Amino acid sequence: MGAQEEGIFRKKEFQKRSDEDMDLFLGKKETPKTPPPEQTKPSYEAKASSPKPEAKPEAEEDHEGQITAARASRAQAEAYHDVAVLRKKAHMHSHQAAKLFHKYRSNEAKTQKCSARAVSLREKSETRRERAKEYRLTVKEFDAELRGAAQGKSDLNPESLRTKMANMEKRGAKQDAVARKYEHRASIQTEKAAKFKTRGLRFLERSRMHESEAKNLTKRADNLEKAS
Repeated sequence: MGAQEEGIFRKKEFQKRSDEDMDLFLGKKETPKTPPPEQTKPSYEAKASSPKPEAKPEAEEDHEGQITAARASRAQAEAYHDVAVLRKKAHMHSHQAAKLFHKYRSNEAKTQKCSARAVSLREKSETRRERAKEYRLTVKEFDAELRGAAQGKSDLNPESLRTKMANMEKRGAKQDAVARKYEHRASIQTEKAAKFKTRGLRFLERSRMHESEAKNLTKRADNLEKAS
């Protein structure tokens, strides 16, 4: 009995499983398949019915035109200001060049004045030296007469001749001293002339530099004015 009951139980289990498998198979077969959603293409009517961009009002267009005109005016004013700044700097350098050139000419005049004084003083020195030579020649004549009087060839008083010789030697020495004084003054004037000449050339160099800078700035201003 135990073996028959076990066989019957197995048959029932097998039939139950087969029935469940069949129901599962039939359930899957009967489920309707849902078609995939169709992709809707935009129609021509939808495109035609899309809203058009609204036109800008006239007031806004006028405002933008005013902004553009103001921007152009500002750019033109800035260019004019840049030109004015360049010309101001050019005139400043030109002014400095003129001032320095005036100082150069002033020192040149001083140089010429000192040179003329030196020449005049040297001429005076030469005159004094000529006089000193004449006095020395007179001393030599008196010395010859003194020798003749010592030898009895002349009636002149030897003491008187010696006094005249001493006076002539004194005058000659005086003329030499004056001549050397003039030479010293002439050397002072020559040194001043060289000093003024050097200073004037320094001013001239600076004047030429400022003049060159003024020309460059003027050229830049002209080019910028043409470009704007």
